[in-house]
Amino acid sequence: MELPNSKMVKHDGNNRRDRISELPDDVLMGILSFLPPEEAVLKTSFLSHRWKQLWESLPVSGFNFRVPMPVWCRGGHVKNLKDLRDGKYMTVEDMRRECSKFVEWVNNVMISHQGSTIDELRVRFYLDKDSQGYIDKWIEIAMRKQVKKLELDFPSLLHRPSNAHYPFPQECFPGIEFLTSLCLVKVGVSDEATEFVLSNCPMLETLHLKNSPLLIHPKVSGSSLRLKHLNISHSECIQTIEISAPNLVSFEYHKLRKVPFHIWYAPKLTELDYSNWLDFNIAYLVSQLYNYLPQLVTLRLSLFLMDLPRFPKFTSLRNLTCITASIGNRLLLLKSLIEASPFLHKFKLLIKDHKEFKSGIEEEAQPNKYLKEVEIVGFLGQSVEVEFVTYLLKIAIKLEKIVIHGKLERMTQNLAHQLMKNRPGAELVQLNLISVNMSIVANRGGRGFECGEAYYPPIYGLRKDYGIVPNKSARRKLD
Repeated sequence: MELPNSKMVKHDGNNRRDRISELPDDVLMGILSFLPPEEAVLKTSFLSHRWKQLWESLPVSGFNFRVPMPVWCRGGHVKNLKDLRDGKYMTVEDMRRECSKFVEWVNNVMISHQGSTIDELRVRFYLDKDSQGYIDKWIEIAMRKQVKKLELDFPSLLHRPSNAHYPFPQECFPGIEFLTSLCLVKVGVSDEATEFVLSNCPMLETLHLKNSPLLIHPKVSGSSLRLKHLNISHSECIQTIEISAPNLVSFEYHKLRKVPFHIWYAPKLTELDYSNWLDFNIAYLVSQLYNYLPQLVTLRLSLFLMDLPRFPKFTSLRNLTCITASIGNRLLLLKSLIEASPFLHKFKLLIKDHKEFKSGIEEEAQPNKYLKEVEIVGFLGQSVEVEFVTYLLKIAIKLEKIVIHGKLERMTQNLAHQLMKNRPGAELVQLNLISVNMSIVANRGGRGFECGEAYYPPIYGLRKDYGIVPNKSARRKLD
């Protein structure tokens, strides 16, 4: 990186003098404070030694080591996302060099900085067991500085054997007791390592374990656990999950196949996020969580919607989100789930695949005086969808707002006309869907400490490369 000419001025003829470095320390510290701390060491490394000394003592809240991630392309090449427009490719050797540069960058920052504390450390890059010594050192430094939030996300371009993942250490680093949030993605976390973390991190409130090939029978148990938010996702070797956590508020589980999970004790559990795409069975889910369904406030389901049984009453449920795929004429069977939630406040439906069927359901609708907000994503105006929205309008006698993400404006205009007749004063928000072939994303978020927020879209959102954009002329208050 070269120093811009604007920062160097001529002095005494041909001599060039760095006047910025002559500014008082407090001014220079102010300049450094505008740079992300993990970048400041790079952008000031070519300046005087004084800058380096100031940066080393600069108070920081945390480090976020992330760069634009390359993607694998045909022909054994790697293509950097930021270079897609330019058509630039990277070979595997180029990727190895990039990994070396990344490790050197993180190493330089972590070792150089002399601050006494670090609140957060986030590292995301294509790293594996080969970098274990460096990663262990970064964790040790962060723990010694009483890190509170730690995130390690090590994706892989190609298939990575389970023994090639970076293994999370089972070491009592000084300061480990201050950890409040731990997010591990594509990291080798065993059952023993999970129990080690829970036993040695008394302040831990958030635990996310994603894509770990070593998890088989994880147990989250302890009478003194402060754990509030648990996410165990996409770890395909898991056979059972056991939970006994007195302070647990939210539990997220995402996997291709169903796995027995035993929640022995969770009196504060109010949020559940569950997806099981290949062999989802709603009756099985109900049987696993029967004792906790009445206390749920927020429920998110990603599922192939099969025939739904009669549910126990969700007497506390206020927010319900469902992602449905390949549902055909089963769309209106969501009716039984909605009617089992008499105090439902907000309902959101995301439709991934579309088939035109007749619903064939003609049952009397039960009114819901608490349902005030409805959101439908992926609306194409098919008859079964129109019938379902009509059903929602009929039961939601206190409806305040309906948001429809669709492609056929004619159908949304028809719905607006219907709202004007049946729901005076309700707000209609129409959003234009760019792509009908959507990429629906299950929950990728954290609570309090967002895990991978720069790379994982919000809960049940659409990826930015497909996107939803507002139709400026469509939002209006209906009188």
